[in-house]
Amino acid sequence: MINLAIDLKPLREYPDYRKMFFGQLVSFVGSQITYVALPWQLYQLTHSTFQVGLLGVFQLIPLIVVGLWGGALADRVERRRICVISEILLALCNVALIVMTLRNQITVYAIYALGALMVSFNAIHRPAFSSMIPQIVKKKDLSRVSPLNSFISTFGMITGPAIGGLLLAHAGIVWTYVIDMLTYLFVIAMMIQLPRFEVQAVDKKVSSLQSIKEGMNYALTRRDLWGTYIVDIIAMTFAFPNPLFPMLAASFAGAEKLGWYYSATAIGALMATLTSGWTLHQKSHGKIITFAASGWGVGIIFFGLSLQYFYLSLIFLLLAGWSDMISGIFRGTMWNETIPNEKRGRLASVEMLSYASGPLIGQVFMGSLSDMFGASKGLIIGGTCAALGCLCIGKIISPFWNYRATTYDG
Repeated sequence: MINLAIDLKPLREYPDYRKMFFGQLVSFVGSQITYVALPWQLYQLTHSTFQVGLLGVFQLIPLIVVGLWGGALADRVERRRICVISEILLALCNVALIVMTLRNQITVYAIYALGALMVSFNAIHRPAFSSMIPQIVKKKDLSRVSPLNSFISTFGMITGPAIGGLLLAHAGIVWTYVIDMLTYLFVIAMMIQLPRFEVQAVDKKVSSLQSIKEGMNYALTRRDLWGTYIVDIIAMTFAFPNPLFPMLAASFAGAEKLGWYYSATAIGALMATLTSGWTLHQKSHGKIITFAASGWGVGIIFFGLSLQYFYLSLIFLLLAGWSDMISGIFRGTMWNETIPNEKRGRLASVEMLSYASGPLIGQVFMGSLSDMFGASKGLIIGGTCAALGCLCIGKIISPFWNYRATTYDG
């Protein structure tokens, strides 16, 4: 019988990975608290949804610029050091928010600037953190840790915003930022207990720009990796429903149920990670990633068809989130198993850009579709484009479609 439960053995077998896991889990929950708090404070200052939306623009630019450089840095500098310094800088950003808020000196531009800085430091931290995992976990066990890594994000996306909302309502904005700052201190304490990681031999005469170019050239030679990036971008660009949630709550569900729209996909993703035992026994990763990414689009189609039935529509969002996480689990395993260690940092930055850019572009696309055709038709059109687009890409890129895992925990 196939065991569906998530495999927790890596947490017992790899003490260093356990420290990384719990440190990052707590830190990500804190980041999601601030993810709620920053727009809330910005809206209190401006009462303008347009200016709140501009926060995403200020965050996208450094994500692109710094993200690629962060990947190159992760292949040239000791990775634990990068993570610790990044977490310290993130904690200092929270200190700045706390101090300026207490002194009533917080401004719109200060929030934009600090929001951009926090995204920049995360863009430096993420490639280094992702690149350390294969240096701690044996290659044969990488498929077992992929669901655990996914659990961090899904758990954080459910609990972080919920905690943030409660803190804003009952403790105030300052204490909300204080709690997030404490989570950074926790992950710093975990990270400094890790051993120093060997830096791969790198030609110091090669500049960072040359190093980035080398990483991009390597990515272009890996057509099997192209598929993992492209299907994720297509799924999120064409079928990202989040910008419609406030309007849907006002039209169908009521403002008090707005949070359920945001939580539904994350709950579906969490269910996927908690029942991910079956993923260890699969080899046809390319096909599974394709069908799962297409499943996100199908879920959004049925969500669009069921908007007038609130609880039924949530079920389809949950199924969409489940499909997206299954795709994510196999993408993560594929990356970890096949990318050379000396290039992991740069390729991790490409991966980060692929999953982060889709939703940001998708906000504009889905908002435009909704304005032109209405929410229901917009979701159906976008979901159809996503589902068919992912299937087409999967079939067209044959090295991706035919990819089979090289390691297998049978």
